[in-house]
Amino acid sequence: MEQVSGLRVDGFIEIGFGGFASVVDSLDGVDMCLKNPMNDKKAGIKLKAGCQTLDGANALGYVRARYSDPLGDFGRVQRQRQFLGALLGKAASPANVLLPWRLHSISTAGAEALTVDKDASALDVAKVMLAIRDIGRGHGISTTVPVSNPNLQTSAGSAVKWDSAKALALFNDLKLDRPLSIKP
Repeated sequence: MEQVSGLRVDGFIEIGFGGFASVVDSLDGVDMCLKNPMNDKKAGIKLKAGCQTLDGANALGYVRARYSDPLGDFGRVQRQRQFLGALLGKAASPANVLLPWRLHSISTAGAEALTVDKDASALDVAKVMLAIRDIGRGHGISTTVPVSNPNLQTSAGSAVKWDSAKALALFNDLKLDRPLSIKP
């Protein structure tokens, strides 16, 4: 990514699949409202439309599903952002933060779920989590690299082709820390 974009990636936070489900279960599930039912055998889910509480296994399937989504990977990214915002909002609720036994359970599950760059501080991680929560609530900016072909056929299978000019503009805006000229 650094070579293609010219940006320096100076840290990361990775959420593991198994740990992710444990975090959701430590919160007694996360409430989501689905516009449409989701039936994705590869993701192991069969969810009805409407508001419901997703346990760890269903939440993991919900954020991983792409074959049943008309938008494929792009729909999955949208759901992941939405879900992480809801998860972090629930984790930060007074009912969870003010009760020591709840906070301990959530913190333990969260620590086991995350792999953090060795140079990241607790404050760095907290800032990222708050930003994800805000994006999930519809605040802030979250974007993907602009695409010219979401289903480019190659000898290795289907690929996503970036829009080179728009991608370069995005990378330059990020590098120079200025407002995005290409809107998400």
